Amino acid sequence: MKPVTQLLLGLAFWTIAGPASAQTPPSPQPAEVTIPNSRVIDFTSSVNGHRYRINVALPTDPAPAKGYRVLYIFDGNGYFGSVSEAVRRNGNAPDVVVVGIGYPDSGEFIAESDRRRGPPDAALAKMDPLVRARARERPYDLTLPATDAELAAESPTGQSPYTAANVGGLDQLLKTIEVDVKPRIAALTKVDTTDQALFGHSLGGLAVLRALFTEPQAYRSFIVASPSIWWNNRSVLAGEAAFVEAVKAGKATPRVLITMGSEESTPPKQPIPGMDAATVAALIARSNMVANARDLTARLQAVKGAPGYEVADYAVFADQGHGISVWPAIGRAVEFAFQR
Repeated sequence: MKPVTQLLLGLAFWTIAGPASAQTPPSPQPAEVTIPNSRVIDFTSSVNGHRYRINVALPTDPAPAKGYRVLYIFDGNGYFGSVSEAVRRNGNAPDVVVVGIGYPDSGEFIAESDRRRGPPDAALAKMDPLVRARARERPYDLTLPATDAELAAESPTGQSPYTAANVGGLDQLLKTIEVDVKPRIAALTKVDTTDQALFGHSLGGLAVLRALFTEPQAYRSFIVASPSIWWNNRSVLAGEAAFVEAVKAGKATPRVLITMGSEESTPPKQPIPGMDAATVAALIARSNMVANARDLTARLQAVKGAPGYEVADYAVFADQGHGISVWPAIGRAVEFAFQR
């Protein structure tokens, strides 16, 4: 596997990491900055037996009569701080609990990941062990199943750094949220179970889309940011027809927002180490990020559902590529889900 400096257009075939240093730094690194009124909860999933961490930012205002609203986010290790500030500052959403779903920084988590995913190759072995473990667990947790042949077909080189055994755990993670995460939040503070939102970007956006199609009543609002709809020949869309029928029958009335950076189907301005221009162009063409999400938005908007069903206009952020588009998406998500 070749390391790159950024998440390549959400394509998840390459590790989120810069070039390894000559000496692997200790892991985990100490931290001296904290988010006020926040909690850290490490637990082992009762669904798949894997270790997770939820970071929880609690409001300082007293809970409303119905309880606090809740915003669940994937990739919590990366976006928890940004989302927490987005709901707290300027009175944007002072009654919202933020729950970041991610991974612990323990040696046990690292060791279990290495056992589960197998010996790391030379490039992975040089990485910070915690970065490596998170980078290998994320594609498992945020993807739908794919065979080895399907994974190879997704890559313009015909070779994928992943195997069928190391992807496809998304449904287990969604169930983990229901049976392990939500009860822990309800035990921590009073929550409004009728007004919860789910946010994810890239593969996290794919995960939110899967949740929308399979459990549309689990959340009030679904924010699908830069979704990797391309995954395994767009297999996530297999759930669209059943979802549409549920909406038409009035059995599901979710609120949906899909966002995208305008440059996510455009070659990046900076070259990507280890990948030539032709390979990058092929990945971009296969992902078809902007059009896939645009077309899905149009289809969902055309569905006539019961009162409460809402699909916002496709939110496209000008001059934003994949790596940066998550931040305007966070702001738009808070506005859409909670400022109403």
